[in-house]
Amino acid sequence: MSDTLVNLRDIRFVLYEMLDVEALTKYDYFADYSKDTFDTVLEAAYKLAREVCWPSYAEMDRVGATFDAKTGETSVPKCMHRIWQAYKEGGWGGETAPAEVGGQQLPACVAAATSLMFNAANTAANMYVAGAGGAAGLILSFGSDTLKKVYVEKLYAGEWGGTMCLTEPQAGSSLSDVKSTAVKAKDGDHYLLTGTKCFISSGDHDLTENIVHPVLARIPGAPAGVKGISLFIVPKYRVGDDGAVGELNDVVTAGIEHKLGIRGNATATLNFGDRGECRGWLLGEPNRGLAYMFQLMNHARIGTGLQATSLASNAYQHALQYTRERAQSRKISEKDPASPQVPIIKHSDVRRMLLTQKATTEGLFALLAYAASLGDKELCSPDEAERLAATDMLDVLTPVCKAYGSEASYDSIVQAIQCYGGYGFSEEFPLAQMLRDCKVFPIYEGTNGIQALDLLGRKVVMKNGAAFKAVLDEISKTVAEASRVESLKDMAVKVAAASDAVGDVTAHLAGIAMGGDIELYMSAATPYLRMFSRLVISWLFLWQSTLAQKALEACAGDENYYKGKLGTARFYLNNELPHLHATVQILKNGERTALDFDEAWF
Repeated sequence: MSDTLVNLRDIRFVLYEMLDVEALTKYDYFADYSKDTFDTVLEAAYKLAREVCWPSYAEMDRVGATFDAKTGETSVPKCMHRIWQAYKEGGWGGETAPAEVGGQQLPACVAAATSLMFNAANTAANMYVAGAGGAAGLILSFGSDTLKKVYVEKLYAGEWGGTMCLTEPQAGSSLSDVKSTAVKAKDGDHYLLTGTKCFISSGDHDLTENIVHPVLARIPGAPAGVKGISLFIVPKYRVGDDGAVGELNDVVTAGIEHKLGIRGNATATLNFGDRGECRGWLLGEPNRGLAYMFQLMNHARIGTGLQATSLASNAYQHALQYTRERAQSRKISEKDPASPQVPIIKHSDVRRMLLTQKATTEGLFALLAYAASLGDKELCSPDEAERLAATDMLDVLTPVCKAYGSEASYDSIVQAIQCYGGYGFSEEFPLAQMLRDCKVFPIYEGTNGIQALDLLGRKVVMKNGAAFKAVLDEISKTVAEASRVESLKDMAVKVAAASDAVGDVTAHLAGIAMGGDIELYMSAATPYLRMFSRLVISWLFLWQSTLAQKALEACAGDENYYKGKLGTARFYLNNELPHLHATVQILKNGERTALDFDEAWF
């Protein structure tokens, strides 16, 4: 078992040297913070993760959430109650929430670092906290003063739990086919909801006295499709005018899923209005529900990338410690069978697997923290142009955070298990659970196929391609800076060539779309996303390399870290980036077998 969950030195490099989080304190919103207070937050978060959350990781999986069909009650493992209380006492439910509603008002990029720690330690546990914060954020952004007064502080404080209820059995990811209805009550300001929602994370539990459900539903007469969906706040228990929790609100748990992983989190099917008495309150304006929900969904997609990266980071730390301690065989050059065995980290193939994991986890955290910092700029920058530019960048990068973050992390955990050999396949070690837990991340919050369609079908072409071009422009700036550093020129050339290739194939695909073959164009979405993701990670590594090289030249100390960063970046550019060019060739060759393959041939 590793004593380390995540690489704290790399977290500090990303926050302080790459993203310059201290600069955010010039804004009034973050003026109460400093590097010292950020460090205090990071230390407190790691202490909670390591000492409270991590020791319960296996128990959460072994015991799991349970549902009693006779009573209709859902229970979480006892250890989860201890974890929840620790989160509450530390105020971690409202890390980025405004101070006036009980939040810590932290920058999102700092919260990304704490999220990495919490999810590395126990992602199923952290999901309960994230659910409450997500519901609170929706109400804070779009709710009436009454809804804010009743719900927001309770959710951020961990007094109440929260969810998001989108998916229905007959609709799956197709939200245009949502059938849940909401009819305005004859008396009062509420609606009466009817419908079923499934795959609801943290959907029911015994941690809090109430659970608040943001629910997508249709008001009679609403337009068809996604333009006719409204968003409602539906508490499990009704809340009186004085804020006291009252009677059940006709929200019934039909059951919870028996899952491959994240078993400690209750994934529920919820029935609303079986007796016709489920009350919900409209959030914002009618028929704008999906637009509101996308605020939460986009945050959740970045959060999903963080969940996956967290597990991969922990798995890498375990693999690293194991390979240093496990002695087996001898170096290939050693011919004497009587010579002592060596730690397997000495073997070239093991070193390759470790470097793959290191590059994956460091590259992904840089991406996710950078995405969070764009959200900070959206919130605080006094420059409207800077705010809009941050929004555009974040829109383009969000599918990469979720899809590439989850896929690459899963593959990284596979490599960690391989480092253990047969022991990695055993449940005695935590890596098997990490792999099982990680498998859901390419699936939920919009499958990775949907993320790819979003990138190529929406984000690349939005604003006539201006947002996509803005990403390439940022890459060009980094290439130009790196080109001025002699030892980085070869890396800069590789990133520049990759960026040019992506721009070229994007134009090629646009020509196919303009020619009317939309099916062929969109069939390229998944390989396109993987290709573009490798470019983005390579860019971030080049950016980091310029900082590391300057630190070495300035004799800033911590020489091993900076040399390790340069080596990790070079490994990624030499071993992962070349796959980009192969994908470019595939996307240019007009391959359409999957489209033309007769169903009978399957």
